[in-house]
Amino acid sequence: MRNLQIQLARQPEGAPKVDDFRAAAADMPNVRPGTFLTRSIALSLDPYMRGAIAGRHMGHTRLNQGDVIYGRCVAEVMESKHAGYAAGDIVVLESGWQQFYLSDGGARDQVRKVVRRTDIPLSAHVGVLGMPGLTAFAGVEKLANPALGSTFVVTAAAGPVGGTAGQLAKAKGCRVVGIAGSDEKCRIVTAEYGFDACINYKHADWPARLKAGCPDGIDTYFDNVGGEVLDQIVTQLNLRGKVVMCGLMSQYNRIADGASHGHNLGTFVSKRAQLLGLVVYDYADKMTEFHKAAIPLMRAGRLSIREDRVEGLENAPALFVKLIAGDNTGKALVGIAPERA
Repeated sequence: MRNLQIQLARQPEGAPKVDDFRAAAADMPNVRPGTFLTRSIALSLDPYMRGAIAGRHMGHTRLNQGDVIYGRCVAEVMESKHAGYAAGDIVVLESGWQQFYLSDGGARDQVRKVVRRTDIPLSAHVGVLGMPGLTAFAGVEKLANPALGSTFVVTAAAGPVGGTAGQLAKAKGCRVVGIAGSDEKCRIVTAEYGFDACINYKHADWPARLKAGCPDGIDTYFDNVGGEVLDQIVTQLNLRGKVVMCGLMSQYNRIADGASHGHNLGTFVSKRAQLLGLVVYDYADKMTEFHKAAIPLMRAGRLSIREDRVEGLENAPALFVKLIAGDNTGKALVGIAPERA
């Protein structure tokens, strides 16, 4: 048996292309004392990977030709010589874009055991119940803590972080307005995620539409994109409003390290805005607390995220290109193997 991997063929210039990646068959790892072998079930694709490939994301070194692409999987332990893991355990770990992975359970792999539930697919543990969901929870509950009846606006609202953040804010009694990149995405955000309104930022008059959707101004803005969208939204922020700085979709394809959009900081000052930087790794120990809040909401039908899913590891590059272009809807996932062997 061989281990299918997706490796870097060349560093992308700007937006990634499918031929920046290549498939390769590697030898199966040998299980040594203190290690365990996992079989990848579902791979999470996330926007931060664009910066990670180039070495511009926290904790990730620049990839070279032939390196396996970074990625987080939900996986099953196939064989173990590690005291902490047994065959049949389900884990989430940083295993990369490959079918099998040998882990020593160390901090580098960020291994977390999960409970297999009949009513929740395992893929949710790299989506709404995984790092994207925890990111949303940290921003809403630990940083912003929006008040009952306040107005909460979130960009990339059809995605797993933005969609989850909006639904968590809705559960707290906020008026929730999303911003997304198509009329169909906006329909999903309101009809399926339960937002009060959603604005397509590709309409030229989107700032006016946002103002109409937020008649009492904006109390909390959960920012996933940065750039000019951030500048426009801050002009509608109420005095002493909060801005959760989470993602920078507008900058991920920039080639030069440190390249950024220059903001008019005077607007932030005049609004007395509270800028709250969000790094999800600061909240890794809150996963259990997050699940206690999120799983009941899921079971009650008040927390859901679409999966934009392809089957087969060889299809990961095309879905990643689609994700970085902003053309996906929901959580980008690659099905690698069935939930049960």
